[in-house]
Amino acid sequence: MKLTWRQIESFVKKPDPAARVVLVYGPDFGLMKERAAAIGRSAVADLNDPFNVAVLSTAGLLEDPARLADEAGAISMLGGGRLIRIEDASDKLTPLLKEYLANPSPDTLVVMEGGDLGSKSTLRKLCEFSPAATAVPCY
Repeated sequence: MKLTWRQIESFVKKPDPAARVVLVYGPDFGLMKERAAAIGRSAVADLNDPFNVAVLSTAGLLEDPARLADEAGAISMLGGGRLIRIEDASDKLTPLLKEYLANPSPDTLVVMEGGDLGSKSTLRKLCEFSPAATAVPCY
């Protein structure tokens, strides 16, 4: 889903449960980090909880593509939802995310920090048009 500027703040405060993947992107790095953290806290109380939060990188996922599905399918040891944070997300992740979005985990929220992705970015387009994903701009 592509958000309009009027929808952004309400989505950040209370993300749509249908969005299992959220791409936070834009040139304002501080705002991107702030919004990604707020969205992440909608899934887990503590962003540093090693049992419910997995922090992954694009390079790590490209080396081990199955890791996303493994982390998303993991059951929380203490109950509740899980969060997967993907730092430095780029277009290289598009094929992997496209496959994941075909059958996303209902108990895991994936929040990607994408930096300044242009309008031709394949990752951004995937998140803007997928019913299970949302793109949140930070300008």
